[in-house]
Amino acid sequence: MSGAGSNPRIHDARRAVPIALAALAVIVLWQTLTVRYNYGGNATGLYCIAPHMPVPEPIRNERLYLFEGSTGYDGQVFHLIAHDPWMRRGFAQAIAGPGFRYQRILVPALAWALAFGRDEWVHAMYFAVVDAFLFLGVYWVSRFALRAGVSPAWGLLFLFNPGTIASFERMTADGPALALAAGFAFYASSDDRWKAIGLLTLAALTREVSLLLIAAYCVFLLTRKSYAACACAAASALPYLAWRTYVMSRGANSPVSDFMSLVPLSGWAERLLRPETYPLPAFQNAVGVAGDYLAMAGMTLALAVAMRMAWKRAWDVLPASIYAFALLMIFMNARQIWEDVWGFGRIFASLVLLTALAELPRRPWLAALPTVLLALRLGANFARPALGVLRGLL
Repeated sequence: MSGAGSNPRIHDARRAVPIALAALAVIVLWQTLTVRYNYGGNATGLYCIAPHMPVPEPIRNERLYLFEGSTGYDGQVFHLIAHDPWMRRGFAQAIAGPGFRYQRILVPALAWALAFGRDEWVHAMYFAVVDAFLFLGVYWVSRFALRAGVSPAWGLLFLFNPGTIASFERMTADGPALALAAGFAFYASSDDRWKAIGLLTLAALTREVSLLLIAAYCVFLLTRKSYAACACAAASALPYLAWRTYVMSRGANSPVSDFMSLVPLSGWAERLLRPETYPLPAFQNAVGVAGDYLAMAGMTLALAVAMRMAWKRAWDVLPASIYAFALLMIFMNARQIWEDVWGFGRIFASLVLLTALAELPRRPWLAALPTVLLALRLGANFARPALGVLRGLL
């Protein structure tokens, strides 16, 4: 037998695509239903825009859905950046800390480019770009699962990762960055270096935490004495640095926040010992706190997997990447990150995903458990909108 049918890569791709398409169908179905029944048909509800968020003059005629009594979420900022990615129309002045936000340029810039710069097309293109990246994330994890000898359906783990959920529910950059991390893990583990390096370039422009992947890959290549490949991997950060320089040249400096501590696990320990309380009736508050502990258990389990790998001196592309994000979790102490599962679940989403990929060949149940625990807590946030959809359908 010859041709495409005998090519294992093509065969695996064909098995992974239906899983990714199924995940995309679920995402689009949820977005369609929640927009119709919870946001009155106004798709800008997906950005989670606060009433106090400034609206620049060029888009004053947009009919924006506002969340009363809310501070909004990151999607409201990316919405503005997508209208003015090159910082020439004054939209940056409406954003708090524009230098910090504008460095995450890839998704807004792609949306602007696909919309040909037309404000009226930006929303549709932004949603399409985010969902396309989520499709790719499931696809790459499914391909990784097949190579690990398990069902491609394990690619659905990507769908339930906190970074993915935040993106299709609140239009953040976390899901696209996570998808690029999944693609990097797949190609780097296959020794397909040029594709891996290309994805690293895009990942850094999507979310700056992806620079950890570049650093980890460089260290790994150095230990293999692959100096030329290491130089190429390091060069993947140059477009990000060039863009960062441009942002700063536009006067969009951002204050440096003290997110790190030299005391290991201080943020994690404080979060365990001082749980968040919610302005809710006692029973609902107790359920929320219990859910938070479930999510913390999921993060702790992912960290334990990383530490077990380090104890056994596991060393390859994937373990190197895992160690980088594990160190981030160990020394991250900012209360504003640890206080909310949307915060720590998103910033450590890559640790959850990468440890899952590492465990898939041997213990798929352990690969899934951190994601499941985090998703259970995030699922509580879907109770009200899901009820709104159900009422609308009935």
